[in-house]
Amino acid sequence: MKRNVELYTAVERRSHYINFDDNNFTYYENNTLLHKKREIVLTLLYFPISILFMEFMVKLSAGFSLTDGAIFTALFSLVPACVLTVVSSIFQNGRINRLISCILTACLAIWYSAQIVYNNVFGTFFVINSISKGGAGQALNSVDMIFTAIRSRILFILLMFLPLAFCIIFGKRLAMFNKTKISTKIVLLCLAVTFQIIGLLAVNIDKSSSDTKSAYNLYHGELQQNAACEKFGLFTMQRLDVSRMIFGYKSNIIKTNSTKPTINTLPATADMPDNKIRPQVLDTDFDKLSSKTDNDDLKLLYNYFSDEKPSYKNEYTGIFKDYNIIFITAESFSHYVIDKDLTPTLYKMYNGGFQFDNYYTPAWGVSTTDGEYANLTGLVPKSGVWSFSQSAENNISFPFTLGEESRTNGYEEVRAYHNHTYDYYDRDKYLTNIGYDYSAIGKDLDLGEDVWPNSDLKMMQNTVDDYINAEKFSVYYMTVSGHGGYSYNTISERNADLVKNLKYSDEVKGYLAANIELDKALEYLFDRLEKAGKLDNTVICLTSDHYPYSLDEFNGLDELAGHKVDTVFERYKNSWLLWSSSMKVPVSVKTYCSSPDILPTMLNMLGFEYDSRTIIGTDVFGGKEPFVVFADRSWISQNGMYNSNSSEYTAFENAEKKDDIDLLNNKCTNMFTVSRMILDTNVYAEMYGDTHIIGK
Repeated sequence: MKRNVELYTAVERRSHYINFDDNNFTYYENNTLLHKKREIVLTLLYFPISILFMEFMVKLSAGFSLTDGAIFTALFSLVPACVLTVVSSIFQNGRINRLISCILTACLAIWYSAQIVYNNVFGTFFVINSISKGGAGQALNSVDMIFTAIRSRILFILLMFLPLAFCIIFGKRLAMFNKTKISTKIVLLCLAVTFQIIGLLAVNIDKSSSDTKSAYNLYHGELQQNAACEKFGLFTMQRLDVSRMIFGYKSNIIKTNSTKPTINTLPATADMPDNKIRPQVLDTDFDKLSSKTDNDDLKLLYNYFSDEKPSYKNEYTGIFKDYNIIFITAESFSHYVIDKDLTPTLYKMYNGGFQFDNYYTPAWGVSTTDGEYANLTGLVPKSGVWSFSQSAENNISFPFTLGEESRTNGYEEVRAYHNHTYDYYDRDKYLTNIGYDYSAIGKDLDLGEDVWPNSDLKMMQNTVDDYINAEKFSVYYMTVSGHGGYSYNTISERNADLVKNLKYSDEVKGYLAANIELDKALEYLFDRLEKAGKLDNTVICLTSDHYPYSLDEFNGLDELAGHKVDTVFERYKNSWLLWSSSMKVPVSVKTYCSSPDILPTMLNMLGFEYDSRTIIGTDVFGGKEPFVVFADRSWISQNGMYNSNSSEYTAFENAEKKDDIDLLNNKCTNMFTVSRMILDTNVYAEMYGDTHIIGK
């Protein structure tokens, strides 16, 4: 009877109907056991289903395939799911365990939602390094931009909190809120290890593949946020990011040249005198450097540089020697804003200067600062960090930047300006690290108004006097007037009357209006240079940090282009304006090129000495085969283009040959790997010393 009383107490909690008949006790006992089994099953499935649900919501929001990588995503998601199930059942008190489960679920929902918002704005996912620096908030920049992104993805964000709602409403029925046995916890943890091992074994199956999107290369190679998220899920991508940050990379440079290149002088021609066709190299003994170090990464780099083909001096070598230099990275600039009536100065630069008709500005991982990094260093930014910020923190030597080269070659004023907060993205650190005296809002620059974004014109008006009377000056500007979003852009409103009659949406009108301010700034600059007698011996280089991604939400590029813009290649096509009033005729350039190619091309034109084998970008006119790489590891060669997302190669009409896709995939991988290693090892300092070189 004692057993019946105990069972009565248990059953009473579940039913008002109690019957002491032995047959009924058997029924209730079985019913209770079945109910308990259901609770246990529900408990074991709660976190796996919740995490998988959130992972697939991220994929849907980002436009990723749900099937590509579904097995990997499931396997790797089961690992944290098992661990969280254990964590949520630690205490004896069911209420405390329930609270822990709700907190864990809320954290996951907030984290995944934040990534959805960030991806909606920038087309990528923020990494741990950005959080540690407060960079995600800096990049989003304004409350308006955040709310716009949230509104755009509100359905996905709300769905992210469904598991939390389930936990709150039905949590009392989950057995996880009662302390589980030690044996159960051990089994769950063993399952977590098992799923991880199975996942790793599956990853390593295609170890020998040259496909930049293979599971092996995504898991073990350079971090690719989007591709890793699509293949493995967001959780695993973030885990790989943390692993890279803590333990670094195991470097591997793939040999792509069958023979070591011979550094010879090309045959002279009537158009190319002997002094213009020498290889663009320095007298550097890489074998000797390699023999003197025990650092394996440095040895790999020295061997890579030694095997790399150089570019050559050419007909444009030194055409701007001793010219003043003005380099402008224009926020969100696009070739679509060049217009004879709206932006006459930009129009003048394009139609009177070098016309790079196949130029691209790839979008890297960290928005504007990565765009600057590619423009100013000739390297591909390192994934998972703020490359320029890391370079300053580690005092990385960049002897070939225009700032350093200008100082070495006797330029009197070497200055950099930005019309936004001086320490935004750590610009106060990295621009000084590459040789510039730097001024911005809060540091030696006052524009006389507190607006967002600030005026490019006012920046010019408040800075030109700093350098214009110098015998030679080298100046860098990072503008901000073109910053999105354009429906609440102060500068867009300021120039609204100039675009009000255009047949575009309000957002696109706002974008064009914002870039009119850039054109006004250039007009003012040109006028001051001309009055000072400096215009004819000044070369002006203008390009973008990235395409205007704020227009993506409004299909703005499609509207400007008049057709649906391809998002793999065409989205990143842009203009690189390189102009001097001393040019008699424009120069049409059909060579495919991109932002890392700017620095070596400029160095050659300015007559600065450098070693072309040690910069990832290449002089557009230097005789090397063009090669444009994008963040997703798609690429364009002189013969065709390769879409890494579909593994599709498209040959150009009249191409001389069909590319070796495996070879160029390896070349693409090397460009990312070597760029990252240059940043991590400070190899330039090892090669040339901290006192920067060169100067004739």
